Amino acid sequence: MVGTHLNTAQVALQSLKPIVMPSLFSRPERKSETVMMQGHDIKWAWACRVLESFEGYAIDRDIRRAPKAGDLVMVRIEEIGAHYRLVTADNKRLRIFPGDHFVGVFGNRYATDAFEGEVSGLNNLSLLTAGGMIGTVKSKHKDTGKPTKVSFVGFLNDRRGERFNLVERTFVSSFPQKAINNLIVVVGTSMNSGKTTTSTKLIKGLCEKGLRVAACKLTGSVSNRDQDEMRSARPNLVIDFSDYGFPSTYLCSKEELVSLFHTMLAEVEKINPDVIVMEVADGILQRETAMLLDEPSVSSAIKGLLLTAKDGLSALYAIEKLKQTRNKVIAASGAMTSSPLSVREFQANCDVPVGSSADSGKEVVEIVCRFIGQA
Repeated sequence: MVGTHLNTAQVALQSLKPIVMPSLFSRPERKSETVMMQGHDIKWAWACRVLESFEGYAIDRDIRRAPKAGDLVMVRIEEIGAHYRLVTADNKRLRIFPGDHFVGVFGNRYATDAFEGEVSGLNNLSLLTAGGMIGTVKSKHKDTGKPTKVSFVGFLNDRRGERFNLVERTFVSSFPQKAINNLIVVVGTSMNSGKTTTSTKLIKGLCEKGLRVAACKLTGSVSNRDQDEMRSARPNLVIDFSDYGFPSTYLCSKEELVSLFHTMLAEVEKINPDVIVMEVADGILQRETAMLLDEPSVSSAIKGLLLTAKDGLSALYAIEKLKQTRNKVIAASGAMTSSPLSVREFQANCDVPVGSSADSGKEVVEIVCRFIGQA
């Protein structure tokens, strides 16, 4: 193992090759998003924001041990593609250029409208999300640009010389002390079906009615966008999976997912909310979503599901599919409610109420309030 502790007074960077060994660097103040390395800005990606400190790490370029999801890594930008900005640890979107260095995290991504990526070695690496997740692209949507290519510089080790893994260091499993009330889970037929928009407008409407609201995103790939959207609605609490060190939940085991679910509810329990709005990423056919909805300890905690869909036909299929689980669909919403014709198609074939998330989202708020007895 090669490791040297970071010290801004002694920063030096060797020739920039696909694998380079920089000596020490540090981040003296958490609020600053960069540290100068002889003219090279080292950025800390948004995925790293959960670190207690940005000091005292060592660069380890030992390539004999394969990376795994959650490992901190320094990379060099080689070629700009679909991602041309990086969201830093203090939630700033900074443009990136070839030759830039940043600290991110290895992770797996599932995005039917963007990239499918996995942690599978140190070659052919790309930036999978603007939040700093690194992996190897396995496939992409044809309308998505080529990935932004990066090269491995080194893992980050702690002061004891041990590789730093965000999940292992951050996630502590827990369980709520009492039964959870009014957990509304927002699921979709697919990516970009309107889950976050619907969740945000629901949260806003519930808050305006004077209810204490907790907002959660249980699954997905690390990104500041969903948290920022939910936070804009002014709930009493906003959390997501990446607050516990997960770069994503794709390819997590069922045990990890269920533990994360209960740990989130234990955190939410502290504020004693009237309603919990929890978004689940991607669509109901996605592996992790399907596992969660089929798990008895999860479905028993859910008050009801709010389904988002791109059109009436996909909503009809999803509702039939969800009937196979123990979960009740209380309304359909999402992108399809921007089209009155799509809504009429759906209503002609299904008696599940439709709550529009277009405009103010008042309809979906009223449906949920009646369902939980807060009309």
